[in-house]
Amino acid sequence: MIFSEIDQIRFGDAVIGFEVRRSTRRHKTMQLSVGPDGVRVAVPVATPPDEIHGFVRQKARWILDRLAAARAAPSPSELPSSLPYLGRDLNVVVENGVVLDVDVRFRPWELQVFLPFEVAEEDVANEIRSAVNEWYWLRALEHVSTSVERWWPDLGRGAKPEVLIGDQRKRWGSCAADGALRFNWRLVMLEPRLLDYVVVHELAHLTERNHGPAFWELVAEVLPDVAERKAALHSVEGTLPL
Repeated sequence: MIFSEIDQIRFGDAVIGFEVRRSTRRHKTMQLSVGPDGVRVAVPVATPPDEIHGFVRQKARWILDRLAAARAAPSPSELPSSLPYLGRDLNVVVENGVVLDVDVRFRPWELQVFLPFEVAEEDVANEIRSAVNEWYWLRALEHVSTSVERWWPDLGRGAKPEVLIGDQRKRWGSCAADGALRFNWRLVMLEPRLLDYVVVHELAHLTERNHGPAFWELVAEVLPDVAERKAALHSVEGTLPL
């Protein structure tokens, strides 16, 4: 859970306003980010105000320099303003921050991308896209693995294979002759029911290698609405960004 409040300190002739974001998930460290929209300080939920003020005051000169640079710079975002995630629109917010590398964080339903000030202008688009792709890749591994675990008792055969995530352009998934399961990372952009359909489809190939009647009967035993899910999946093919 996150609690937000507004605070400020005085540094010489300047007043530095900042948003304090207290998180029950953060335990020890404080983190500072600076962008055109202002200063944010992420802290553990019970951090005393004096400790936060001291932390901001230590960084005050740097904050003022970064604020001036950020407001003078063009917006670094080369991504769409929203991206799909689990079938919903995810707002994309890109800003400069105190980070060593491009840092991508999820906050329902927002994808925050913090960009180091040191990144050369000509590298900004590639750095952001690479970091966002990596975030989606890891989420795909997480959600697909969970789906495989869910449906394995119904369709699994032999030793459980490793789930592999790839960048297939024309396939949502595949089941190799040796049972290896490979899935397109873009699956995590889809509704969970469509991701489940692809997982069930590939697991069914462990028993039925082709797409004959026996294959579809097996899938329908697990997913009675297989026809609806199949049609919904076809309707989104070729429409996803990235």
